[in-house]
Amino acid sequence: MSPQSDKATSPGPAQTESGVNWYALTPTEVASRLQVGLDRGLSAAEAQQRLQQYGPNHLVDTNKEPGWKAFLRQYKDLMQIVLLVAAIVNQVFTGKWGTTLVLASLTVFNAMLGLRGESKAAASLEELAGTMKSITHVRRDGVAQEVDIAQVVPGDVVLMEAGDVVPADGRLFVTATMEIEEAALTGESVASFKNSEIIEGAEVPLGDRHNMAYMNTSVTRGRGEMVVTTTGMGTEMGHIADLLNKTKADKTPLQKQLDRLTMIIAALAGLAFILMVIMGINNGQPLDDIFIAGVALAIAAIPTGLPAVVITMYSMGTRELAAQNAIVKRLPSVETLGSVSAICTDKTGTLTLNKMTAVEFTVPGQNRYHVTGEGYGTRGELKLTQGIPAGQPWQKSTTPYSTGGKIQSAGGTRIDLDQVLLPMALCADARLDGETLIGDPTAVSYTHLTLPTIYSV
Repeated sequence: MSPQSDKATSPGPAQTESGVNWYALTPTEVASRLQVGLDRGLSAAEAQQRLQQYGPNHLVDTNKEPGWKAFLRQYKDLMQIVLLVAAIVNQVFTGKWGTTLVLASLTVFNAMLGLRGESKAAASLEELAGTMKSITHVRRDGVAQEVDIAQVVPGDVVLMEAGDVVPADGRLFVTATMEIEEAALTGESVASFKNSEIIEGAEVPLGDRHNMAYMNTSVTRGRGEMVVTTTGMGTEMGHIADLLNKTKADKTPLQKQLDRLTMIIAALAGLAFILMVIMGINNGQPLDDIFIAGVALAIAAIPTGLPAVVITMYSMGTRELAAQNAIVKRLPSVETLGSVSAICTDKTGTLTLNKMTAVEFTVPGQNRYHVTGEGYGTRGELKLTQGIPAGQPWQKSTTPYSTGGKIQSAGGTRIDLDQVLLPMALCADARLDGETLIGDPTAVSYTHLTLPTIYSV
């Protein structure tokens, strides 16, 4: 796990070593290798020098292509190729510039239509990324300060607490009841407890490295300090991004079907051309006239408007997804989604957000209550179920809680929920930051239930 740079650099004090098992080293040994004092951090000058050496701390999309390549990629479509071939054949054998220009213009129009859809999606993604500027807290020159995550370099001492996102890979050397949610990296739904003790062993799985923190994971509890060992594409997240960048996209089912249709149409057009030439020769007609008529027939058999129709269909699907806050980078992906019959995926961090909310609250021997609100927000109500026979569902005939801490039960008894909810609120260590709750998912669900906006304790 060594930082990577696009520039060739000579070994220096900040040059980290390839393949180092940082979790097997003591904090002092890690600091010595990175030439940084844990109590003071890097100096501003040293941080700037390392930023130039290793580059910005962000993931790079190596698949990003210039505009001219994206334009030429539109001509990989088989129908586009057939239209170009038809234009060339028409010009060579008939010399009619009008038909040639129309066919060539159609290919350019189809390419621009596809490129426009992709460009709009790319612009939306860049705009979204531009609004997500993140900062982190580091210690430099002995002073805690805020810096952009992109400015974090190997050797930086990062200060973290519940609610923070880990800016890079690093070795923890101070922890206080610290837990980090690593679902996006390991798939584990339970937050990983962290400490600063060394780990013995040459090959320790990511999920068992309790003294390491990894880029883009989230601190859910406690606080800690780490020294950054790897940034950018050298991080574990960077390795995943690199694998994704190397993945070659296959054609969608519809594209394959259209390619087969194009081949059939081209074969039939060629067959019609050959038959017309043979019949013309048998009838004693001039070869030049027969050849021109055959070429015209073959070109007329090609559905020149098909690519435009397909791209328009893709664009309509893209707009439908955009209305649901989903951005499609490549137009053909829209059709692929419609062809999916089974998805093999993990749940936590992919299909779910690892955020829990109490939706039902039951007092044994008494009533059930319905809790509204979702996720880590502070909005919601506690509602009481009334007049429900034993063993029946509780979703019927609910009324909002509005009795100042005392709720009337279905049997007429007034229930004081303070004795139940107050200990729950005191035991949960989640905290409120504006309109958002921060902490372990279980603790957040408890705190959400006991918030003054839901239940006054």
